[in-house]
Amino acid sequence: MSKSKLTLLIDGNWLLMSRLSVLNNNVDNFQFCQDLKILIIRSINVVLRNFPLIDNIIFCADGGSWRSKVAIPKSLYSDTEQVEYKGNRQYSQDIDWDYIFGEYESFMTVLQQTGITVCRENDIEGDDWIYYWSSKLNKEGTNCIIWTKDNDLKQLVHVDKNKCFTIWYNKDVGIFTDRNIEDENNEFNFMFNYEFDTNEQIFESLSKKTVKINVINPKHIVIDKILRGDASDNILPILLRQTKSKKYKISTKDIDFDLDYNNDNDVHAYLEGLLAMPKYAKTEKTIDEVFEHFKFNRTLVALQDTNYPQHIKDIFDNYKDYNMTKNLYEAEVIINAESNKINNILNII
Repeated sequence: MSKSKLTLLIDGNWLLMSRLSVLNNNVDNFQFCQDLKILIIRSINVVLRNFPLIDNIIFCADGGSWRSKVAIPKSLYSDTEQVEYKGNRQYSQDIDWDYIFGEYESFMTVLQQTGITVCRENDIEGDDWIYYWSSKLNKEGTNCIIWTKDNDLKQLVHVDKNKCFTIWYNKDVGIFTDRNIEDENNEFNFMFNYEFDTNEQIFESLSKKTVKINVINPKHIVIDKILRGDASDNILPILLRQTKSKKYKISTKDIDFDLDYNNDNDVHAYLEGLLAMPKYAKTEKTIDEVFEHFKFNRTLVALQDTNYPQHIKDIFDNYKDYNMTKNLYEAEVIINAESNKINNILNII
């Protein structure tokens, strides 16, 4: 199998929803979906033209979520309806979603038939696939671009000093990385490292074709969401500060962004310190309840091997290989042919 140097990991459901929102839906369902499929393909091709060093595509789609089956802490039982993972998501009643998602399935089938690697399985989100592939490919020496607008996926950005990188990309805000790879070039260890030099050139090529390079600490994305929650995913904050008229999330200045959120002893000590502050002392939660909520949120938020149930890891193991290609021409031809066939039949009628 050929080895990719730079793979584009596509957040399929974000791409679907973002393109669907700009289309004119004053046409029949079939034509609307054909237009949507072509728009998705052409959007991907725009990225490929902008970053010609991409040599492979992996399309990652949602298939439900194992997280919705994670046991809810007893202290949250009274709010069970409110804390269901992504239980607050609602879809517009003006769209035939069954038809849309049925055509989305057929679109992914066309991609697979024409050689594109597509990942979709029950109980696995697109985020999980992107975690799996970025981790796996980096270990194999392949660089990755995560194409999305989902801020949660910024936690996966990474530059491996010895080999390669994963970056988060959206054309409106640029590239997000945990450090500029060219900064590592000053270290003697990489002076004669051919593989590193190649990856540095790839990174520099990407940098020249984006609006901005944003250097972040991906750990901060995880810690903030665990502590303060996320309304869009229906993840509740672990603690609220009560005032006379309102409740507030944990203040940013009270967050220890250096906290090892996987070290339960450190987490427990940090939470005890929070509850000792006068502004959080009036919470109705005990330290044990806050600690259990922290661990619950960590399971929902952190994309890491230790959080995945074994049956999900077993499914990942079935995706050991990828078909290296970025050619979408045949898929576009098939979709256009489908549309032309229906139009010809309608003209005859």
